[in-house]
Amino acid sequence: MRRITKIAAGTVLACALVGTAGAANAYTLTPNGTGFIGKGEVQTALGMNNAALQKAVDANALTFTSKQSVSQAVSQDATQAGTQAGVQSGLQAGVQSATQAGTQTVSWDLSCTIDNKNKQFHREGTRDGVRAGTAVGSRTAERDAVRTADRDGVRTGTRSGVVSGVVDADIDAKARKTGQWTGWNIKGMTNQKTTMSEVAVWNEPTTFGDWELGAWSQGGEWSAAGDWTFGDWSFGDYSFGDVTWGGWQNEPGEAPGDCDRGNAKAINIVETITYGATVNGVITPGTIAPGAVVAGDVAEAGDIVPGDVAYIDPVRNVGDMTYGSITLFVNGKSLGTPAV
Repeated sequence: MRRITKIAAGTVLACALVGTAGAANAYTLTPNGTGFIGKGEVQTALGMNNAALQKAVDANALTFTSKQSVSQAVSQDATQAGTQAGVQSGLQAGVQSATQAGTQTVSWDLSCTIDNKNKQFHREGTRDGVRAGTAVGSRTAERDAVRTADRDGVRTGTRSGVVSGVVDADIDAKARKTGQWTGWNIKGMTNQKTTMSEVAVWNEPTTFGDWELGAWSQGGEWSAAGDWTFGDWSFGDYSFGDVTWGGWQNEPGEAPGDCDRGNAKAINIVETITYGATVNGVITPGTIAPGAVVAGDVAEAGDIVPGDVAYIDPVRNVGDMTYGSITLFVNGKSLGTPAV
């Protein structure tokens, strides 16, 4: 016979004892809830001989019950938060100051006429100077960023239970009178009650969809991510000190003082100082004044770090219940599973 899968509540299982004497017979159940329980089956379960069994039958001391396993698929929504680290790049401007030393040659020419004789004098000198300058540059910078993430999911599981009932088993009246009965005819079940566990057994893992990412949040300090790169120096004018002169070049017996303006004999006095080109010296870089950072893009700095999972009530039933095989009992003793 086929194994019964579900017997609806309210169906009455009635057993009528049938004739034909025999030993143990495995009970049978049909999908519509009818079947047969063998006399020997009950004797084996209760440890009774024919006389003891007959006495129990006469005293209506036998109670047949049933149990059937049942399971219900369930699901529950879930949500999970997470965080992801990032790094934001930036470009920072800066200005570096510097000074540059320089040397300039100077020549001094002096001439005059004394007693119709032209006198000429010449000497060379140098002077040191310095000028200030700046160079504009930039460097890369970075700072930490973070953003939140959320995703929805679902977990599935099962809740187990049992359907219990009373089996109405009856012996065929005619066979009972002759004593030639072999068992009970099953007509149905009554007083069925389904009891389900309140706690579901959940499958692992919870299944999630894609992460939904929030906006990046940046609040940390910028730090240098590279060296400064500067353009060409831009210098101002030199500031020079006094000239250091060399000796005068003159004819023997003559002196520059001859052309002194206090000398009444000196006429046509011409005095010319000529400044030569400045020879640039060493540049001495100064301090760098960092400017503002122009923020760039944010790059992910790692995977999303999942947080705790929050499960959202209610727990939902999914589909119909799944019923297992029915086990019959007599006075609480199992009669095993039905024959197939």
